Amino acid sequence: MLKIALKQFRLVLLLPAVLLLVNCSGGDESKENGNTGQDDSGYSVQRAAIVTVTSKGIVSTEATYSWSVTTAPSENYSLANATAKEALFAATETGTYELTVTINDKGNVQTQKAKVNVSKETKELKTYIAKVFDFKPAPGQFINDLPAANDGEPFEKILSRANSYLAKKNGDLLSLGAFGGYIVFGFDHTIVNIKGKRDFRVLGNAFWAEANPKPDATMRGGSSEAGVIMVSYDKNKNGLPDDEWYEIEGAGHKLEKAIHNYEITYFRPDPNKIPVPGGTTGSVGFVDMEYIYWKDNQGKNGYLVQNNAYNHSLDYWPKWLRNQESITFKGTRLPDNAVDESGKGSYFVQYAFLYGYADNAPNNDNDSGIDIDWAIDKDGKKLHLPGIDFVKVYNGLNQQAGWLGETSTEIMGATDLHLLGENIATRP
Repeated sequence: MLKIALKQFRLVLLLPAVLLLVNCSGGDESKENGNTGQDDSGYSVQRAAIVTVTSKGIVSTEATYSWSVTTAPSENYSLANATAKEALFAATETGTYELTVTINDKGNVQTQKAKVNVSKETKELKTYIAKVFDFKPAPGQFINDLPAANDGEPFEKILSRANSYLAKKNGDLLSLGAFGGYIVFGFDHTIVNIKGKRDFRVLGNAFWAEANPKPDATMRGGSSEAGVIMVSYDKNKNGLPDDEWYEIEGAGHKLEKAIHNYEITYFRPDPNKIPVPGGTTGSVGFVDMEYIYWKDNQGKNGYLVQNNAYNHSLDYWPKWLRNQESITFKGTRLPDNAVDESGKGSYFVQYAFLYGYADNAPNNDNDSGIDIDWAIDKDGKKLHLPGIDFVKVYNGLNQQAGWLGETSTEIMGATDLHLLGENIATRP
């Protein structure tokens, strides 16, 4: 709901015992950046690109490795795969970084060093989204308004419009609809996972109800329509979001009422059905209390209620899916966060989760920043990614908030905090 708001790019240099891979990010423009090589002075890579640094020599398969960065002109770097033969390194500041690896091969210990020369990119990097790859909203009040959709338009037209909304410095508001609706986008570079700092932000239109919310409050009141965030990095170097996805584990994931592996199916409404009106609240009329039927894998079912708030389109079903009988979404369902503070259905507050989501805290609030180290795999295990190239955001809430209707995540862009120069410490 609207609130009061590469070509596969692989450069392989075969030198004795060295395999050098460079990570490029989604979008054709990124192919001009990130060129790397190796010579007597070490590895060369541009800012915000991942380089694979390889240990030398022949050792047994039982050898263990321990990588570290021993000399650095800046702390703004990432080191991943630190216990493997090949480490992944990236930095957002130029200069020469020295890496050290200790190899223990059945008690035979040796130390090797490698230099990585990080240079300025040849083409200026964008701090914001470069491309929208996919857009699949769930039914909702603003699905055919944000972005605009007309009868008969194909999905390709809608996707192009989604790009025009988000792939620019100052994006326009785009709605993901009810639970599960999602969007996938990428950047023209790798967002580097810098230790101890938040790395990127997904912009929404959340706000606080209080002018000065208490910093120690467990949940802040306002308008939070939390979108769950997933991340991926371009491991196969083809510029497409087809590698493994990892979910950002925000505070709501850890609450007792969170439902993991949640699944919901929405059914297209019969345009000839007789509406079931539900009266009015203030100036808002409940046009059809049984508008779009849904059922989930928890044995529950219900309806998306149709209302006339905000003068939105009364058609909640995506127009480009006019012939599709149902839509199914899967993900983590966050606990309901909407509370009727009036007790009369006239004033709902949607409380924010402490951290970790899109459209959860205002864009100028530190807690809208995301730390890539909050990522978990499909088994819920934490991991350390070198950086990310792609982001998926889906609505994590399945709730009706009275006259406001269904809770729906809205986004209006995303930014790389490091390139913007923001230095936001992460939570422990």
